[in-house]
Amino acid sequence: MLLWLLIPLFLFLDPPGGFEKIYTGPAPSDHFYTDHFDNLYFIDGHKIIKVETRTENVLEYGSVSAGPISSADVSNPLQILLFYRDFNQVLFLDNKLARLRSEISLSELGVEQAVLVCSSGRGGFWVFSDRENRIIYFDQKLRNTHQSIIISSIMGSGTRPVYMTEAQNKLFLYIPRKGILLFDRFASYLKTIPYKGGERFQVLGEKIIYFRKGQLLSQDIESGEISSLVLPEDLKTDDARLQRERIYILSGNRISVFSAK
Repeated sequence: MLLWLLIPLFLFLDPPGGFEKIYTGPAPSDHFYTDHFDNLYFIDGHKIIKVETRTENVLEYGSVSAGPISSADVSNPLQILLFYRDFNQVLFLDNKLARLRSEISLSELGVEQAVLVCSSGRGGFWVFSDRENRIIYFDQKLRNTHQSIIISSIMGSGTRPVYMTEAQNKLFLYIPRKGILLFDRFASYLKTIPYKGGERFQVLGEKIIYFRKGQLLSQDIESGEISSLVLPEDLKTDDARLQRERIYILSGNRISVFSAK
């Protein structure tokens, strides 16, 4: 397992020297992402804004004609995925926010009413289709190579996922009040993880990391044990994320990055 996937021990205990603020700057929106190169990304309507915190360089990409960006996946900073739900399209950008190829029409791939899309470590991407009520995997050549059974056959009718992410060759699909459905790389259902956390979450190693009610929490995937991660004091926290040995804190219209001293 890669070391940057592990949660540093200092995040469960107060660092002896406290926290050091290594970056602070404006937050264009409250919808933000982070990657393992210490970059920040903000979704602001039809724009994605990238802030390289090491240099404070700012990049931007937007297309008014494509409509608002519904979500982004920056797990591969060299192949950033943008999902435009209103137009049922996907777009890939490179690390400079330049197009890697033209927009991908999910309708032309046979998928109508896509509601969730996320990247795969294999270079392709996953789609949850509301009409088909299943997850579908497309490889780098845009071939439909794997698809799950109908989700309602697992969870019952009236269930709609709200978040999806891939980690360690497994797909995590969150359905409120039901839990997180876990699938393998072939879209085969494995189990349901009991979960009552935030709508968006991170999967780091064997932990699910999420922010809820002013706390950054860690839930063990196997045991379900929940631990609270230490956050810098005296800072109003509206959202938080963890990336490597960094804690990202959104406070109002500012965002700050901290490390342990």
